[in-house]
Amino acid sequence: MLPGYGQLYNHQWWKLPVIYAGLGTLIGSAINNYRYYKQHLTVYKYYRNATLVSKDMPEYQLYTDYKKTGITLNQLESAVNGAQRDTQFYYLCFAGAWGLQIIDAYIDAKFIHSYSMSPDLSVKFKPKLHMQPTSADALNKATFTPMLCMSVNF
Repeated sequence: MLPGYGQLYNHQWWKLPVIYAGLGTLIGSAINNYRYYKQHLTVYKYYRNATLVSKDMPEYQLYTDYKKTGITLNQLESAVNGAQRDTQFYYLCFAGAWGLQIIDAYIDAKFIHSYSMSPDLSVKFKPKLHMQPTSADALNKATFTPMLCMSVNF
């Protein structure tokens, strides 16, 4: 459950900064978008209930700035919906990245502990000429075909 622990177990230390930078960026973006969503949701509520707005309320300055620029209720609703969608998208990306690092650690562990690679593994190529008779009664009229033979040692 701890991100990067599987990579440490598999002795792949170089993946830790990548994992933590990616997950940290996604969480930071999700938190930033959630703050943006909460601010704009508050301003949206102020827009709908304009008679109830006072200077001591949170996000009043943002409300007055938007009133000065002439932003409409529909534009503000679109910004609120976009911020909510982006926040949910970052949460989904975080879950996907977490799952990918778990899958990566699992597959690496399977390959490390299940399969052993012998140092005797080798592949050799050598050229060869293959004699192929043109007919059954004329063995002295054979043609030669060049070939490339491959031998694999396990």
